[in-house]
Amino acid sequence: MLLLLLTGLAGGLWGCSPATQRATPLPEAELVHEGMAVAGANQLGLRLTNKARRRATLVARLELKTPAGRPLAHQQTLHLAPGATRQVALPFHAEMPGLYTGSLKVYEQGGGRPIRTFSDLEIAVWPRWEFTPDRSYYTAETQLRFRSRLRRGTGEGKKLLVELREGERVRARKEVPLRGTEAQGSLPIAELPPGCYTLRARVQGPAGVEDSLSSQVCKYPPAPQEVKVDLFSQSLLVEGKPFFPIGLYWVHAEDLEELKRLHFNCGDYFYKLRGAEIAALMDQAAQSGIRILLELTPFIRGRAEPDYQAIAETIESYRHHPGLLAWYIVDEPADAKVDPVLLERVYQQLHQSDPYHPVYLVNNRPHSYGSYIDASDILAIDVYPVPDHPLTRVRDYMQQARWASMGRKPVWLVAQAFGGVEHWGRPPTPAELRNMVFQGLVQGAGGLLFYRYCQEGERQIQPPALWAEMRALAAELSALGPVLAAPTTLAQVENADGPQGVEAMLREYQGRYYLFVVNCRASAQRARFRLRGLPALARVEALYQSQAPALRDGLLVIDLAALGAGIYRLEPAGI
Repeated sequence: MLLLLLTGLAGGLWGCSPATQRATPLPEAELVHEGMAVAGANQLGLRLTNKARRRATLVARLELKTPAGRPLAHQQTLHLAPGATRQVALPFHAEMPGLYTGSLKVYEQGGGRPIRTFSDLEIAVWPRWEFTPDRSYYTAETQLRFRSRLRRGTGEGKKLLVELREGERVRARKEVPLRGTEAQGSLPIAELPPGCYTLRARVQGPAGVEDSLSSQVCKYPPAPQEVKVDLFSQSLLVEGKPFFPIGLYWVHAEDLEELKRLHFNCGDYFYKLRGAEIAALMDQAAQSGIRILLELTPFIRGRAEPDYQAIAETIESYRHHPGLLAWYIVDEPADAKVDPVLLERVYQQLHQSDPYHPVYLVNNRPHSYGSYIDASDILAIDVYPVPDHPLTRVRDYMQQARWASMGRKPVWLVAQAFGGVEHWGRPPTPAELRNMVFQGLVQGAGGLLFYRYCQEGERQIQPPALWAEMRALAAELSALGPVLAAPTTLAQVENADGPQGVEAMLREYQGRYYLFVVNCRASAQRARFRLRGLPALARVEALYQSQAPALRDGLLVIDLAALGAGIYRLEPAGI
């Protein structure tokens, strides 16, 4: 059965009198998560329990809309013996990848007495397989590396045929076997002239070609300032070196030397500066070693049409600047009612004028992530739940952003580091801030910026304790930057006790493994992790503020405080 990534499940008993419930207990229904939904045939797991002394006959009706808006429906009759628990599979066919939305209703047959409804159902359906080149573009590289992963089934007995084509001409070709679910290889590109090419991959089995994928790859002349996206790890490469962004909003030129000393490496001025102020900030950034997200928001928000001329002039002024990290195309486009088509036009203008820097966009509305996903290379989400929403909104929005991009683009987190202003009644506590940051990291955040709210008078809404926690996080994550920029490992970590509000991520770097753990609950918990695919461990070390772990009966045991988080280095024997 396949894991269907579900959010916003609002379920409950429908109107049934207390007297009736006491006389005849209603059956219970819950969703079961096992596996991953991919394009093609899928199943939604449903566990039913009949607590009554009589046989129950239920109807489950699943109603979905495809990403294109086409309705899907499946209805199934289910029989339950007295006192029985039964797990069933509700089939549905996903014709294309994307986010499927809808509801599941379970009710008694005959009288139609409702049992439970799961409304606001969201199911992320992934492509059957992934084929990825290793760079967003190429310059001086001699090899184009590629990777293919099957998301369902096995590749045994199959091979991957990869071609780099210029029109009908094949510039390079490689054939590699699929081992397990993965294939990797490379194509020579040192002698390839600059230009854009088609990279085509086909999976071939005993019966012939089973599937194919194509993507465009471009090679450009080397430039003094290159910022690329490593598509394997979905991290940045700044002048060829891995770069994990740790930044601040509302930076000024006079702040940058101090921010560099405090281990921040990038920032944004949030479109409040103009002309000479921006020039001074960029020049100081280059001198201080800080990279800037350069704002185009003033030329787009609040306009019927973007100011293409002003955008072109800004690109020309700063595309070679050593302080530039990425183009900040727009902030919160859904709130500003920016037309996605117009924004994609600006995105194309940016890439045509400056292919050497990625485009960054911040979106605060999960329902619109998909609408703007093609207008940037990096999707950042600003999630500010304190004090009116659960902290787990960070985790949920990160998941939805990754579903919207189908894993094709980096997702960064803009963390709430302010409060006591507008409708945010108070700022996060240091523990809440750390918890939100680790939720983002565990969900695969490729970068982190702290938003410290300032009004026009530049009044900072941030207690000293929160600023101290930001500095501590910056120092810790800066030291682990190469780990956070490393590709995901095929080794796995799972909670041996099932989902209990404790989540984890595993990364490998230079032969060592790093486990990032977060407790999403406001109560202390003991987590027991089962590690799969790792070599025998010599020791486990707690880093920074993390609680000491223990290895017991093949499980890694960690006691986590309420909203606690931790980082652990796992050293295999022989290192």
